[in-house]
Amino acid sequence: MLLGMGGDATGTPQTSVWTLVVRRVRGPLLAATVAVAVAATGYVVIEDWSWFDSIYMSVITLGQVGYGEIHPLSHTGRVWTIGVILAGFAVFVYSAASLTALFLAGEVSSALREKRRARVRAHLHDHVVVSGFGRVGRSAAEAAVRSGHECVVLDTNDALEPGVTAVGAVYLHGDARDAAALRNAGVHRAAALITTLDDPSNAVVVLTARSLAPDLRIVARVTDVSWRNRLLRAGASHVVPVYESVGTSLAATALDAEVLAVLPIAGTDMRVEEAEVANGSQAEGMDLRTLMAAAPDAHILGRRRDAELQRWHEADEPLHAGDMLVVMGSAVALGRLNSLLRHQST
Repeated sequence: MLLGMGGDATGTPQTSVWTLVVRRVRGPLLAATVAVAVAATGYVVIEDWSWFDSIYMSVITLGQVGYGEIHPLSHTGRVWTIGVILAGFAVFVYSAASLTALFLAGEVSSALREKRRARVRAHLHDHVVVSGFGRVGRSAAEAAVRSGHECVVLDTNDALEPGVTAVGAVYLHGDARDAAALRNAGVHRAAALITTLDDPSNAVVVLTARSLAPDLRIVARVTDVSWRNRLLRAGASHVVPVYESVGTSLAATALDAEVLAVLPIAGTDMRVEEAEVANGSQAEGMDLRTLMAAAPDAHILGRRRDAELQRWHEADEPLHAGDMLVVMGSAVALGRLNSLLRHQST
């Protein structure tokens, strides 16, 4: 799953609509010109007509307009004219096939879409560039769009374009490891780059992007945690170990029924959890200050009740069963706090 830009993988802009039309029409025009020249030469040689009369007769015959003979034709001349008529029909079929192929192949619509995308890219500023549109890349693009940022997604799989468009981002075809692709995505004007490829590819993307935009914030996904320091040395601002984060969340949620979500803080033994106050727990009836005094090593950031989030110093009411607490601390500290939130902990 590699990435890119609005042209081909080398950064060459895609062909314009006019160039595509000229390229398709060039063959039929050449065939028509050769047919007129050969037909006119035949009339000059067979009927001894002037070149002007011969060319005129050739054009109206190849065009099958039905004007009739401009001079009486001999038997040989009529046979020649039959051949010219057949040649005109062949040129017409060739021309129609070329133009039909131009539109059925989707080349024109692709060129028009690329032209629109290029106009959008030219005006992007403080946007987010996402390399790769797998499951992680899609989530990153969706989050960027939800936060109010414009987003450009780089990927080499054109089949993903409808999905990119559906989340509100701009699709670019190409390889994000290529400097031309990143320039085309406007990394020098971007607010951030998120790269979600495999670890070696991410290292190349980070190095390339850092050389183009020294102040760019670059966040890289890492699968193998042994690549963490390599990506940081390559120039990543932050590295997110996806599987480690997911594994920690799965284990914490599985081992403690009150824990609903976990976000590890990379490089530390700290993490942020969302935990529920269970019915019949010791925490029921406490306010947040009393609960923090009971679990001093855990930092309660706030309480969520009925979709409303309150910071800890704003939530003075007693805790009820079903309240959600956002807490931060080490696994040991959070374990002590969760013991107070657990059902029948009293």
